[in-house]
Amino acid sequence: MKVLLIGSIGVIAETSKLQRKAYNQSFSEHKLDWYWNVANYCELLKNPGGISRLTNYSNGGLSAELIQSIHAKKEAIFSDYLQNGIPPRDGVAECLDICRAKGIRLGFITTTTQRNIDILSKALSDSIDFSQFELITTKRNVTEEKPSSEVYKYALTQFGVQPEDAIAVEDTEANQEAALKEQILCYLYAGEYAV
Repeated sequence: MKVLLIGSIGVIAETSKLQRKAYNQSFSEHKLDWYWNVANYCELLKNPGGISRLTNYSNGGLSAELIQSIHAKKEAIFSDYLQNGIPPRDGVAECLDICRAKGIRLGFITTTTQRNIDILSKALSDSIDFSQFELITTKRNVTEEKPSSEVYKYALTQFGVQPEDAIAVEDTEANQEAALKEQILCYLYAGEYAV
């Protein structure tokens, strides 16, 4: 293995509970009678991407502008929740340290927003240095977000390696499928809300 590709925010830190809470607060502030409980949020997580999740949930009942507003508010609330930091998931910091010591290159291969990456980086700054990632992707690097495999194809090209030279770690089966489509061995490190 030459490259380890960490595939999602949920691999590094358990954020789903806080994100669900932030969505519900945003719904309330937008005067919607929506409430995502743990069970339906777990089901919604099968389809990556907050904007697409909101769009699908609304069944065309909300304008794109309102969906963008709900999502932006959710991200602001989520950022507030992380002001005091968050711990990494078990073994993640140690895994990254071992990779660095062995000369294994590191990538953080997501299709989230740069803002979410910045928020997470700050929240984890006591335990993980994001500058150790040679490549950090966001939704700006691709035309299609996960579960499309486009971001993994992009990562292989940027690292200049073949699929057999990389291993990925993802937090949901949908995201894992994105890596597998590019013939990258991908381990599933499911979070609390993964089904």
